Amino acid sequence: MPSRKTLALPALFFALAAALAAEGSLDLATRVARVVVYPDRALVTRRAEFELPKGETTLVLTGLPAALDPASAQVSGSGAFTLRDVRLALKAQVRDVSARRIELEDEKRGFEAKLAVVDDRIREAEEERRFLAGLVARLTSTSGSGDTEALPADPAQWGKLLDFQRARNAAIDASLRDSRAEAALLKAELDRVARELRALGAPVGPATYEASLVVSAAAAARVRVDFSYLVSGPSWRPDYVIRADSNGSRLSVQYRAFVRQATGESWDGVELQLSTARPRVGGSLPDLSPWYVDVYEPVALTRGYAAPAPAAAPSMARESSADKFALDEEALPPMALEVASAVSGATSVTFAIAGATSVAADNAERLVTVALLDLAAEYSWAATPALSPFAYFRAEAVNASDFPFLPGASHVYVDGSYVAEASMPSVSPGGSFRTDLGVDESITVARKLVRKFDETTGALTKRSKTAWEYELRVANGKKREVTLLLSERAPVSLDERIVVKLLAPAYSKDTETLRKLDGDIYEWTLRLAPGAEQKIPFSFSVDYPKGETVTGLE
Repeated sequence: MPSRKTLALPALFFALAAALAAEGSLDLATRVARVVVYPDRALVTRRAEFELPKGETTLVLTGLPAALDPASAQVSGSGAFTLRDVRLALKAQVRDVSARRIELEDEKRGFEAKLAVVDDRIREAEEERRFLAGLVARLTSTSGSGDTEALPADPAQWGKLLDFQRARNAAIDASLRDSRAEAALLKAELDRVARELRALGAPVGPATYEASLVVSAAAAARVRVDFSYLVSGPSWRPDYVIRADSNGSRLSVQYRAFVRQATGESWDGVELQLSTARPRVGGSLPDLSPWYVDVYEPVALTRGYAAPAPAAAPSMARESSADKFALDEEALPPMALEVASAVSGATSVTFAIAGATSVAADNAERLVTVALLDLAAEYSWAATPALSPFAYFRAEAVNASDFPFLPGASHVYVDGSYVAEASMPSVSPGGSFRTDLGVDESITVARKLVRKFDETTGALTKRSKTAWEYELRVANGKKREVTLLLSERAPVSLDERIVVKLLAPAYSKDTETLRKLDGDIYEWTLRLAPGAEQKIPFSFSVDYPKGETVTGLE
């Protein structure tokens, strides 16, 4: 009896491939090897390495996502073979049509539609908050740059601006609370529906694309095929954690990214890259149309409006409660984070995330770290007692990295304690930025009206004159010297019959400690020793025709 021989695995694989080639096609098993995520889509690369038989073969890739853009399909590879044709077809598949499954899927679509509306409301409210913060920053900026918006001259207009800001912030807060609560309920319902659908068993998948690659080889060869395509839906957004040490001179910025996708295919152990390119913006220069201007007709304000009370400002904790339970930092090394590398192109930057990354197709956000930056920073404090009874801690730093900062939310920690939510502006590599770090209650600020008095002047032409005397007080409760920028304003006359005169301080020109900005705004740069207190007199008079009503005066 002839002996039986065991066929070697490579030979067995080759024999199987040859048998399939005889039928002219080969179902190709691929894996997602690399993904480049853009703000609104992703470039997915599937890879297969296999033995290609001699002759012409049709390689079939099944189960490609329905959101695939057929025009974006690309094929590359290595090995002795020739690509002759690429065809894509949308394959509709039969689904489980049981009554309960249909009912659950209808529920799911309904909840998803409602959640999309709520998510839009949240996004719009957050965008409005950022817009409002930017608007106020432009109006109240004391940087002295030429593009600063003109400040309202009438204090009554300042009051209306503050009322508007408080009202909008209160409305945004209420909208976000309601929307987030509604979103949580909808997500809970979606989780319930998902559990019930899983209990019914996996149905046949939805419609998918099938790709057919016609290749030929002069001889059997080991080859690698990469099939790439764009798929809509995946996205990423930047997020930042800022950590400041009020007694140091460094600023830590953890540059993070939230990635999500629901394409129907899981990205398991892929080479993940994040691109700053914006394909949806388009690559063509838009045509410039005429710019028309017209007279604005203001809408009358509703009488009887009462602005809501301002929300309490976040404050810096003097001592973190977590410090009591902290591990001995000298005994254990700090945790390490994997960071990305940045590759700059002609029009965008790509962040290559370190290691293999997995992102499930459940539309849940997956957090990855882009960079952990240690930047030199200059810390200072600023106060505007006419508008807020707090001193605000802030830092100025330079983005000394290869990573461009994109606009996004930031979470601020000072001395190990969480203090505020803020936003990061767009900052290019090498660009400078300023970030607000919340309220520091160890520095006290006060503005007190000492005296206000009226008098009548002029022997023949009677005029009225009112003077205000304020005292600005700042005190440093820290154990270190601090630099504080203190701002105050005097009224600005819009009528030549109204004469405003600054009585104190005596100002003739800018100095190192006092300077005057447009709109009669004065800034003091104060250096306060530990425990020091400083009082600054600020007074002015307003002279106007007797009997005239002057608007805007306090």
